[in-house]
Order: sequence, then C-alpha cells, then structure tokens
Amino acid sequence: MADNNQILGLLNDTDEQTWHNPYDQEMREQESIRRGDTESLKLCWAEKYEGSIGILAPDPLRSLKNIAIGVITLSSRSAISGGLNPETAFSIVDAVIMKLEQDIKKPEQVIELLHNTQMTFAEMVCETKNNKIFNPIIARAKDYIFRNINNKISVKDIAAWLNVNADYLSSLFSRSENKTLTEYILEEKISRCCNMLKFSNYSIQRISAYFGFSSQSHFTDKFKSVMGLTPGQYRKYYGSSNFQKLT
Repeated sequence: MADNNQILGLLNDTDEQTWHNPYDQEMREQESIRRGDTESLKLCWAEKYEGSIGILAPDPLRSLKNIAIGVITLSSRSAISGGLNPETAFSIVDAVIMKLEQDIKKPEQVIELLHNTQMTFAEMVCETKNNKIFNPIIARAKDYIFRNINNKISVKDIAAWLNVNADYLSSLFSRSENKTLTEYILEEKISRCCNMLKFSNYSIQRISAYFGFSSQSHFTDKFKSVMGLTPGQYRKYYGSSNFQKLT
C-alpha cells in the first residue's frame, strides 16, 4: 500500500504555500487542443489569473522544462482524444522533449517551444476533423503506415496485411482521399521528417536513413517534391531558432 503519510509529509517541506494557476484555465487550454480550435488556444495563453505555476526543481530553468514536459504530454493526450493518431502524437512528444533537453537554454525558448507544440497539436486535430467520411479499411491502412513509418512501405504490403486486393485498396484510397496511397505514404514520411528537422539536431543523412529512404539524394528529391524546399533549406527556415515564424 502507498505510504500516504510520506507523501503528505512532503507538503510540510515547502517553506511557503502559494496558489497555483487555476484548474479551469488549464482545462480550457486542453479542450481547445481537443477541438482543434487554434483561436481559443491563443485566448487561453493570453488569460490573466491569480496564482502561479508550480516549482518542480530548485533550478528555475529545470523547473520550467519539467512543467513544459508535463503540459506537452497532457496536450498530446488531448490531441489524441480529438482524433489525432496516437503514433503521430507520441513521435512529436519524443522529438520535442529531446529538443527541449538538448538545445533549449533560456526560459523564453521553453515557452516558445511549448506554445509551438500545442499549436501544432491543435492544427493537426483541426485537419483530422476536416477529413473525409470514416472508412474502416482506410483507417486500418493509415494505422499500418503509422506503425511502419520507419520502414519501406509498399501498397502490396498494406493490402496483404489487410487481406484485400492491392488494386482495390489503391482505388478505394484514391477515391476517399483524393490522392494515391503512394502519395500519402510519402507525405506522412515527409511530415515526420519535418518534425525531426525542426526539433532535433540529427543529420539529414541520419533522418533519411531513419525513415527508409534509399539514399540522401533520393530523400532530398522526394522532400523537395512535397515541400518545395530541400531538407537543408527547411531546417534553416523552420528550425528551433526560427519558431517565431511558425507561431
């Protein structure tokens, strides 16, 4: 059994008890992400209230990073509740926390990264909610792609896993999504690559290999065909030092 006295005793170690930021404000923020409501999320950030965020470490920067990790994790669950694919949400959290730990040195950078991540979740939920009518075969195909995003993926592989004809799957996907299954696979891979280019210091070659591209030049060609920029140009414009361009 849990030692309640031990836990409650920790409260006595605090020299001064202060009011925390209001729970209802936090819930409004998370509800905005769950609904994919970017304007409401901005209003939540601008709210004024009595109280302050907790202290989670003796060092102020470490404390703020710990708070950001908690809020980012909570925001990812709100996004999943809003319809975002869990694997996508988890991958974003992993990349952002790694960025937070390795590269962020100032409190204002922590807040900037936190808000950028929350806005990304809200925008992705909004996009998900605007998608076409649900089809279980399409949903399972997308789930296969998310689970195998780091590997080479073929239409035949997905069709075999779904136990359907490959031509039928291709036709169904194209009608439902207004793009081919091959195009969708590439776009999803590139989307993940964009996150790593934004939030990590991994080399372009390493990112290319991680997502199953045959070579760095092949990755560069495919990336540019989708994004209109090379991976190096994308990192230059949208990397961590340029978050203000994304918010």
